[in-house]
Amino acid sequence: MNTEPLKPILDFTNNKQDSIVFFLNDNVKSQLNNYYLYDKQNKDIFVNQNIICVKKNNLQIDVKGKIIAINNNTVCISINNIYNRYVNISQYYTFLKNSKSKSNDRDFFENLLHKLG
Repeated sequence: MNTEPLKPILDFTNNKQDSIVFFLNDNVKSQLNNYYLYDKQNKDIFVNQNIICVKKNNLQIDVKGKIIAINNNTVCISINNIYNRYVNISQYYTFLKNSKSKSNDRDFFENLLHKLG
């Protein structure tokens, strides 16, 4: 059953990130430091960003890793460089964090080149 208990609250609030974080338990809140809520209308999602996916129905972290591929609403996430998992981000509250390193920039531009070419 796909229920979203916070939907009525989020429909009326202007700051969705603060509203979601308010209802999360302390363990989940501590893992979301320096992450921001992904909003499809206002922000873009990129390869090599760190991502945390919180289930909408139980407000627990389901997936945490680094984005390696994006296709519409489906994102491929590398989890601890051990395995990859495909998730539909419309089923999650998605939190992102930009990474800042030269190797990540190189991988990002290489992926961009393949997409454009």
